[in-house]
Amino acid sequence: MKNPYRILEITQDADKAEIMKAQILAMKRKEFSLQEIAVAAKQLLDPAKRLAADFMFPAKIKVRRIQPIQNTLNYQEINLNSLNENAFDSLK
Repeated sequence: MKNPYRILEITQDADKAEIMKAQILAMKRKEFSLQEIAVAAKQLLDPAKRLAADFMFPAKIKVRRIQPIQNTLNYQEINLNSLNENAFDSLK
């Protein structure tokens, strides 16, 4: 099973009209056989088969690199005894 999104060159959020338009454009490009293009379009138009295609060919997620945190925060020592005493005061 080939990736129908790659055959039709569409994204996973394409609707029915975009799939049909992509099918016609794929036939003009002649990169894949007509049978492969027809199967890809039929697969994406059927909700159950499209769900299977989404599972088998997940979209690439763009991930931004996390910037390192600079040590600019000033930490203060916390007196745990006073913290615990204040917690019990709220229950009274």
